[in-house]
Amino acid sequence: MRFIIPLIGIFLFSCDKVKDVFQEKDLLQRPVAKRCSECHENIYNQWKESRHAMAWTSEEFKRASENYSKTKCLSCHAPYEITVSDKPNLRDFHREDGVNCVACHFRDSTKSMHGPYDVFSPPHPSTQDLQYTKAEICSGCHQETFKQWKSVATDKNCQQCHMPAEKGKLIQKFPFDLMHSSKEVHHHGFMVPKSKKDFFDVKIDKENGNLTVKIINLKVPHNVPTADHGNPKYYVDVIFYKNGKEVYSDSQMITPKEAFLPKQEKILTFPVSTDYDKIKVTLSRKLSWQKEPEKIASYDF
Repeated sequence: MRFIIPLIGIFLFSCDKVKDVFQEKDLLQRPVAKRCSECHENIYNQWKESRHAMAWTSEEFKRASENYSKTKCLSCHAPYEITVSDKPNLRDFHREDGVNCVACHFRDSTKSMHGPYDVFSPPHPSTQDLQYTKAEICSGCHQETFKQWKSVATDKNCQQCHMPAEKGKLIQKFPFDLMHSSKEVHHHGFMVPKSKKDFFDVKIDKENGNLTVKIINLKVPHNVPTADHGNPKYYVDVIFYKNGKEVYSDSQMITPKEAFLPKQEKILTFPVSTDYDKIKVTLSRKLSWQKEPEKIASYDF
């Protein structure tokens, strides 16, 4: 076996017609995402559970787009080819795939798959494109969030938070997996990291019968909540106690229009007309597709 692998390598790299032998022409015709899983099994399995995969088919999007009648919303949910800064065009095929593999990685201009690495890939031409290491690659669809991020002095980009990398192989199919060494492969689940207690600084002031809650977004390098479309929400719940018993509660909802801006203090005022000796402030969030809010943290005063 130890002699077989080098022989395969010698054959593949010395044969002038290797690309003709191994090239799979349908990969250059924007196939369904499932087709890509034959080689990129790990990445496909991550993607198929992601919000990108269900961007077109989710019940939330059907409702928000009024059953696809709001046309301005459609192209980012089934893009033909993602673009930097400009909104992409809507494709007229395989829409049920949502934001699929070829929408992000295949370019008509080069008739090849684009990605951050310079790789040898006989099934299809590949082009190294360092845009995939930068936040700009997300800017065509996530325009508002990208503007927010760009206004913040940070060395973190979209990929670091939403596509964290781990050591692995891009390819799982034999013999092509033998041509790839392990490298940093970004997770294609496009997760929304869970907010943590230390992401926010929370303080209170009591004056003139009011409770003032002051909150600073310390660590998220864009507004929270944020959305070009959709309706994510944060909730600030305040419970007042006297002698260990709850005597009053109040709540305020924060939408993208009134978001917590990076490093800036947001002041919320709660009128109080009862006596109390303890306060609990709780932060929660409800992402656009969530049915119920999820608790982030509580702060006792």
